[in-house]
Amino acid sequence: MKTLNIVAGIVLACGVNGFAQDYTQGEIYQAMCQKCHGQYAEGNPMKKGPALSNKSLGELEVEIYNLDNNAYWSGRNSHSEMEYNLTVIENKGMHVDADKMAAYIFQSFGKHN
Repeated sequence: MKTLNIVAGIVLACGVNGFAQDYTQGEIYQAMCQKCHGQYAEGNPMKKGPALSNKSLGELEVEIYNLDNNAYWSGRNSHSEMEYNLTVIENKGMHVDADKMAAYIFQSFGKHN
């Protein structure tokens, strides 16, 4: 019984899909976001992915936070595709941290001085 509890604990700690792996926000962006938002966050009109490089750090934080909490208020377009993509990201064992992802995008691609 003790062995069963230990195995169950390992499975819960590691997640259903296997051992948990830590991904940097940059790795997540490169693997999951750049397809639609561009290699340099310049946007991708063919995928209807808006540019992110022209946003302030605060704007990025708010948009990612709202998306992560299903509280998107922007009326520009439907964010159901992004909500689905966020679920796919999470199902792959990745976690988008709104503050850290915003900082990564802003510092790596932002048009700031």
